Amino acid sequence: MNSSSTVLKAERVRFTGMRRDDSTARPHRRFLLLRLVGGLIVSTVLFWVMVQLGQASPEPKSKASPVSPPSSTQNVESPVPHGEQNESGDQSDAKLFAPPTNQGPAIEVPREVLEMLEQRKRDLDRREEAIRQNEERLMIVRIQIEELLEQNEALEKKIQSTQEKKEDRLSAQQTKAQGEKERQAQEERTRLAKMYESMPSEDAAARLEHMPDRKAIEILRLVKSKTAGLILSQVKADRAAKLTEQLLAQVP
Repeated sequence: MNSSSTVLKAERVRFTGMRRDDSTARPHRRFLLLRLVGGLIVSTVLFWVMVQLGQASPEPKSKASPVSPPSSTQNVESPVPHGEQNESGDQSDAKLFAPPTNQGPAIEVPREVLEMLEQRKRDLDRREEAIRQNEERLMIVRIQIEELLEQNEALEKKIQSTQEKKEDRLSAQQTKAQGEKERQAQEERTRLAKMYESMPSEDAAARLEHMPDRKAIEILRLVKSKTAGLILSQVKADRAAKLTEQLLAQVP
């Protein structure tokens, strides 16, 4: 009987000590819990202010859920076994000292920002399409210019060839005309020489008397030397000397 009462007293003392420890740690746990709740509230308020500043519309798209203050529960003292009480105390300690899970509101991009990005993307797509079309048009124009340059070069070569042929033909015609003219002049000189050679020297001398010196010298050059001597013998002495001097001066 005494031993059982002693054990009962020891268990009561132990249980009383555990209650004292639990009552001592409870204010500290409550203080930590209040600090965590306060930090969550401040973080939520700051995030809400940032969302309000970032949105263009006056109405926020998401509101922070209000955080309810922790409700204090009254501990009902009931005789529980010592093992179960230790397990419940360990679980409560693990819950209190576990890192807080941040389950704040999901970050949503404002609709105006999304529309602005979409509009920017559409503008960039339109610019890219316009640049591509311009490059295609420039390529077509470049090909056309190259074709025109080739045609122009071929036309210039053709014109140059035609011009050269025309010049050659004109030169040939001029050469032919000049040759024909010289041939006719030579025929005329030959005919004139034959005429003076067949003419009596007195008549030929009489004709030379009325001719300029240049013409008279030409005729004397055309006829044979014998005929020229006969004609000069019939010309006056001073005129014959002058013509003879000019004939000698023009001899190469």
